[in-house]
Amino acid sequence: MARSLDCTLPLLSVVLLSCCCGLSGAARPAPSGAAAGNTSFVRAWCAGTEYPALCDETLFPYAAAVGTSPARLAWAALNATLAGARGATKAMKAMAAGGHLAPVAAEAAGDCVSMLGDAVDMLRQSVEAMAEQAEEEEGQATQQAKFRVDSVRTWASAALTDDTMCMEGFKGEAAGVKEAVRGHVVGPAHLTANALGIVNAMAAQTPP
Repeated sequence: MARSLDCTLPLLSVVLLSCCCGLSGAARPAPSGAAAGNTSFVRAWCAGTEYPALCDETLFPYAAAVGTSPARLAWAALNATLAGARGATKAMKAMAAGGHLAPVAAEAAGDCVSMLGDAVDMLRQSVEAMAEQAEEEEGQATQQAKFRVDSVRTWASAALTDDTMCMEGFKGEAAGVKEAVRGHVVGPAHLTANALGIVNAMAAQTPP
């Protein structure tokens, strides 16, 4: 199992990062064969997330690689979320450095960049931890596994809080500025909420 995952996870990472960064305009492979056979597993888990349609769209193309492993599914969701958070951070950095914002909005943009940077760090740790989780034998309920899943839940929850606080920092700004910020951040926020929902469901299945 571990040897097979050593090959599968890095390959899946390349596919996710190439297809999901920005989450728009990217060509996604259509599920076929084994992938189509596993979409029911993905759909069942996505049904419990906050944005199930987005979850389906994000994860259906990787059903074959995910198989019926909740850990692999969570890893894929977190990796897609990390790609989106990195894209949002880059966009907000450009917005903050553009010189077109009023002083208060420029300060809020700088704060937002810092928050998104923190979110990226926590999501990166989550991806690494879930990769380790997926490399373990399926069904192996160890204290280390439980600690790892609990840590990912904490990090993903904090990342979602950072996304929300970033958008709330622009509440008093002009509608155009608020919409621009929302356009950069809301997508990664929704992905984070979905990934957290999958990890929470995993935790509920883990024996105490």
